[in-house]
Amino acid sequence: MCPGVVIVMSWKDVDKGWGDQAKVWASIMEPRWWPEFDAVLRATDVGEATQYLDIACGSGLMVNMASRRGAQAHGLDASDRLLALARRRTPTADIQHGDMNDLPWEEGTFDVATSCRGIWGPNQDAVHEAARVLKPGGCLGLSFFAAGRESNQIGKAFHAIRRVSEHEIEWSQQLGQIGQTGRAEEMCETAGLIPGERQSLEFDLEGADIEHEVKAWMSAGPAWMAIQERGAEDVEHSLRTELAELEEEGIGVRTQVIIEFVVAQKPS
Repeated sequence: MCPGVVIVMSWKDVDKGWGDQAKVWASIMEPRWWPEFDAVLRATDVGEATQYLDIACGSGLMVNMASRRGAQAHGLDASDRLLALARRRTPTADIQHGDMNDLPWEEGTFDVATSCRGIWGPNQDAVHEAARVLKPGGCLGLSFFAAGRESNQIGKAFHAIRRVSEHEIEWSQQLGQIGQTGRAEEMCETAGLIPGERQSLEFDLEGADIEHEVKAWMSAGPAWMAIQERGAEDVEHSLRTELAELEEEGIGVRTQVIIEFVVAQKPS
């Protein structure tokens, strides 16, 4: 594909990018985000017999963590290949393929719904749907990158991808709006939910070496977009160049991440 072409995907096309390296994502990239998943599960009080839904659940690590806490776990994603891994991880969970803007569950089904970096700035309809399927008194946990992530180490990976992808320059600006001050709270309020105080979490993504780190990031959907525009070799080179600065001798690659999240309650 020629440079300069901007790719727009519907939810039915998500598997093309996010499913392309599903096994790598599930085994290398997704497990490194467990501190975020743990923090949101704790903040939403997921536990024994909680009717729980993870929206944009990917390969299902958060669904599995909720199930291990005793929850009746459910998940939804648009990638069939990621969902195959999610079902393998937690066979007892209800894992469904679908659109987060049109959830296949009835109104008032869940005590808790979450979405960790799955609902973004343009996805107001998804917040409405999450609110619809919550029971009165239930809560929604939304996590997202803190605004100004370019100043954090995680910004190096996104900069490396955007440097070779015009699609990501434009699209990431829209996605990242949810991290702006008050934006996530506004989205929740528009859906009839009452947001609590925004919380922040800092942790490191840990990689054995630069090759491990590049492989992890090449499994992400944004990298797939860039590959379609410029080819895998250009994307790999850009990631390797940018992330090499984070490699510590004898330690590996450590990438600082700052995540923020909001827990919003549905009125009783």
